[in-house]
Amino acid sequence: MTPPMHTPPGVVGQRGWGPWAVAAACVVALLAAAFLPVLGFLVWMYGGPDIDEARAAADRFVQHLEQNQDDTAYRSMCSEVKDRITVEEFTEAVERLGRPVSHDLGRAGFGNEAGSSAFVTVRLTGGSGATTSVSLRLETEPDWRVCSDTFG
Repeated sequence: MTPPMHTPPGVVGQRGWGPWAVAAACVVALLAAAFLPVLGFLVWMYGGPDIDEARAAADRFVQHLEQNQDDTAYRSMCSEVKDRITVEEFTEAVERLGRPVSHDLGRAGFGNEAGSSAFVTVRLTGGSGATTSVSLRLETEPDWRVCSDTFG
């Protein structure tokens, strides 16, 4: 019979790398799990839809109103609105609101996660100097189109 292994006094027993490897694997897994949503968000923010395109469409729409090009502005509206009102009714709504002579674009944001709907706030200035703030709703059809009820 062999005597049991005895560690001499002053020498600490040697442990394996097992517990440290498990702890390191857990930390790496936790960091990877936290990093995936952040990476997805960054890809969506920088590789996803661009709000500047919706802002540009709203800007062009209002410029057409300022230049008295109601036909062109009407054509840049979504089919949902064009099915509901005629060009003449659209022109009447613009005149009722007060034809703008200048405008300032305000805040813009997406209306849904897919980025196919957006809202752009526009401050319209009429010939008398009176200002009206409107929120234009835009949808992609496939280009950005104004779908607001503001003008009909």
